[in-house]
Amino acid sequence: MDHSSVRLLFLANASAVHAQRWIGYFRARGYTTRWLSLEEVPPGVEAITLPQRVPNKAAAILLAVPRIRAEIRRFKPQLVNALFVPNYGWAGALAGFHPLVVSAWGSDVLISPRKSALHRGRVSWTIRKADLLFADAAVITNCMVELGATREKVITVPLGVDPALLNYAKSPREQSSAVVVVTNRRFETLYHNETFVEAAVQLAREGSHHLRFELIGDGPMREALIQRVHQAGMAEIIQFHPFLPADELYRTLSRAAMYVSCTESDGTSVSLLEAMALGLYPIVTGIPANREWITDGINGRLFPVGDAQALAMVVREVAAAREAWPDALRRNREIIRARALWPENMAVVERAMMKLVK
Repeated sequence: MDHSSVRLLFLANASAVHAQRWIGYFRARGYTTRWLSLEEVPPGVEAITLPQRVPNKAAAILLAVPRIRAEIRRFKPQLVNALFVPNYGWAGALAGFHPLVVSAWGSDVLISPRKSALHRGRVSWTIRKADLLFADAAVITNCMVELGATREKVITVPLGVDPALLNYAKSPREQSSAVVVVTNRRFETLYHNETFVEAAVQLAREGSHHLRFELIGDGPMREALIQRVHQAGMAEIIQFHPFLPADELYRTLSRAAMYVSCTESDGTSVSLLEAMALGLYPIVTGIPANREWITDGINGRLFPVGDAQALAMVVREVAAAREAWPDALRRNREIIRARALWPENMAVVERAMMKLVK
């Protein structure tokens, strides 16, 4: 089908991988698109940078609204889709164009409204102005309803993963006696990678020499955690990788046995879904979004946020119960096939958006 006559305007951070995947889907489907970003556009991404005149984000958004309206007049979209509520969603609502679709992915509705009455008001107002809302987890849908959305305006659909990951070639783990435990969340306060490091240090000091730990990614807390590992004399057991391109990331993950996420807040984590598809045993915090995918002791394990001792205990128990891994991994692949395949879930998004266009 020729979709080129349908013009879609996107408001999103051009450096965000989730935004690149989302907008890339519609471009691959043949829609005529334009993408506006407040952040600098990285090489290879086709988007327009909105001028940044002030360091304050809220002020920058307000100053960008006239430019967004001018682009709307020039481009004449049939729909505007803003990704992330408090900034791009707010900008889209302020621009006054309809139909407006706003997509939420986690901290934008789970954390931002708790910062202040002003933040809560901004998020609530944006949600009520939108014609359609996407949430990638039930906990986000419920939060949107609490903030003023009517439930029938919210579609709950996770981003999902590439089906090819279900058949990804894995490095044979039985060739090595080491059991690799990995995390690939950003080195930011929200993700509590220090909990992972402290649990790893504890296990290494206990003499769990069959375990190896790997952290993948970038962020402001990375260097401090590297120093902590060196001070503990554990650099051979606890290793760091930089941000990796997708193929290299999947190869690295495929060598691991367990996946860990220490985050205190999240929507549906794509990194968790990727780990489930790749056949890693998930060990994640017991926050609501993770509980939508992991049942403790059935297809993974849960532990309290910030509790390094609890994480160490769970890793120790999982490592000692390898006979339980195959059943958990089989269940996880079934879950991914049923609920978390990228093409099928984005088709749901596309159909809902086209209803508004029509």
